[in-house]
Amino acid sequence: MILLLVFTVLNSCTKKVPVKIQWAASLENALKMASEKDKPIIADFWSEGWQWCKRLEDSTFTRQNVINLSADMIFVKTEAKKDTQVRDRYKIAGYPTIILMKSSGEEIDRIYGYVPADTFVSIIGDYLKGINTLEDLQRKFKENPKDVNLSFRLAEKYEGRKAYDQANSYYQKVVELDPDNEKGKAEDALYSLASLDIRQKDYPKALDAFKYFLQKFPKSQMALDAEEYIPYCYTKSGDTTRAIELYQVFLTQHPDSPDTDWVRDRIKDLRGEKK
Repeated sequence: MILLLVFTVLNSCTKKVPVKIQWAASLENALKMASEKDKPIIADFWSEGWQWCKRLEDSTFTRQNVINLSADMIFVKTEAKKDTQVRDRYKIAGYPTIILMKSSGEEIDRIYGYVPADTFVSIIGDYLKGINTLEDLQRKFKENPKDVNLSFRLAEKYEGRKAYDQANSYYQKVVELDPDNEKGKAEDALYSLASLDIRQKDYPKALDAFKYFLQKFPKSQMALDAEEYIPYCYTKSGDTTRAIELYQVFLTQHPDSPDTDWVRDRIKDLRGEKK
């Protein structure tokens, strides 16, 4: 018993604990390593200059509980905005996108956007168990087709995969299931529907969608964002005069907004003025 205890203690002391993540040299290299070592992959698809990519790098991937995952998993980073082939192959909708893959390279699921370290570890742990993956949520929604939260989560899953038709369908389902916004999801779904139109570059449709959103939820926390998107849609639709007018209205109505400098710059750009 004593010898067994001593052996266990010594073994635990000699087991290496990673002090930082050792990133694979490339996605191809990570896939090869994962296949040879039979380990899953955590692939970070990022873009230079994006605030949330930087924050993920500085605050999530530096935490010890995340670093510990690298003892049993292959980590790799790919600047997908520049590598358009990779971006298109994995249907990257935005940055950062984290894809958890099997050792074969098959996707288990993905994290779309920034999450703090504890949440990151929890989500990865669930995905490895098949919990809260797209497949799991689909099964649950089939059993509970009137569950507003499940419908919204499925919409987000599809949006993060650039499967916009499916995302649209589930967001519309949310609006149908929560018509009076009692669960606070119809508001989010309507805003997301308008955002999907922008993603698909259908600016006239997005314009109508954001106007409808403001009509339904004028006091929403997302109202200011919607007000900024409307002149943006006018700009993209070619009506710069109307865009300038609405940006000026925004400055008058919201002089203390943190986005005032950004809006002033947009006005200068539209007028062809130097900053």
